[in-house]
Amino acid sequence: MAQQHYYNLKFTLSARNFVDSIPIEYENQQIYLYGEANGQRYRFCLDTGSSQGIIYSKSLFPYNKILGEIKSHDANGRVSSVKVAQYPEFTIGHLTIRGYAGSLINSSVVPANFDAIIGFDLFNKGLCAKIDTRDHLLILTDRRNFFDREEGFPVKYRLLRWVPQIKLNPYPGFTDEARFDTGSQRLYEMSGSSLRQLLTVFPDFSSQVEGRCYGHRAIGSFGTERKEEVSFLGIDALDIGGHQFRDIHTMTTQGASRIGAGILQYGAVIIRPQRKEIVFQPYNESVETLVGNPQMDIAFVPHHGKAMVGLIWEKSAHFQNGFRQGDTILSIDGKPVNTFAQFIAFPFINGRKHRFLVMGANGVMRTVESER
Repeated sequence: MAQQHYYNLKFTLSARNFVDSIPIEYENQQIYLYGEANGQRYRFCLDTGSSQGIIYSKSLFPYNKILGEIKSHDANGRVSSVKVAQYPEFTIGHLTIRGYAGSLINSSVVPANFDAIIGFDLFNKGLCAKIDTRDHLLILTDRRNFFDREEGFPVKYRLLRWVPQIKLNPYPGFTDEARFDTGSQRLYEMSGSSLRQLLTVFPDFSSQVEGRCYGHRAIGSFGTERKEEVSFLGIDALDIGGHQFRDIHTMTTQGASRIGAGILQYGAVIIRPQRKEIVFQPYNESVETLVGNPQMDIAFVPHHGKAMVGLIWEKSAHFQNGFRQGDTILSIDGKPVNTFAQFIAFPFINGRKHRFLVMGANGVMRTVESER
């Protein structure tokens, strides 16, 4: 039996009194940076919603040894005991990190576009950062006052299970607490419980509920969330630290409400751990940002290893084109799709309709032509 591992910040950094500018990529509303370990180059996802690193047991990223076990909470609120592994010594930018630890996740869904995750413990260690997707830079420093003269819209955070939670207002007079989670793609997702509270206090918010369906979509470290009612929201204004995001289309989630890496489309973010503060710096240098994003109206989840429609909105083009809840994808444009990983990796083309061969929940096969 592995010994119990407890969250700690015992990893070490190779530099002191430093400022480093590290190139990043912002792709599909996720943050990626490159590093080196054992003479090999690896791609890391920067995930502030993870308290520490994450390694997928079926990926090629190496680890040195098992440190013990820890109780881990995934994005959907599920809890499981997982092994904790020590990363090899690795370098990002000019900084070498030794003794870094990460949860070792045994999942059939292994990300194809990155090798491992760096979590919020990098900032709990005391490092300040500015994430700027316009200039494609992560500015990392241990100088606690380095960003003091930077202007923006600050919001305090508290740590819950070692990850940051901020308060925001999706409706005047109502406060929601959301995890600042760059591992999540969307700008904002509201928890189902927050929506129920909001509608109880402010029934008028029902005019911003665009529709509902029964299904599931979020995939956490320990599997897909259970099926339940999902609401499609068209939020008029979301206030974060005094900055207004207008016309946001989003959905409810079973886990905690989240502010995801989608916010980085609209501005840079500064993390100041000594003050427990996150500062948003809008690229438009205004007090409000018009989002006007399309609604996410279909979701695919793994089911018995294959890709299945987990939920679909009846007002969507996908529904009009023939997709139904429970459809399993068999092939796309005549190419067999045997696993969920193959579906995720398929080279979809924006604006183009693809031909899907699906098997419905009733066992009947049919063809659907629709965009992805």
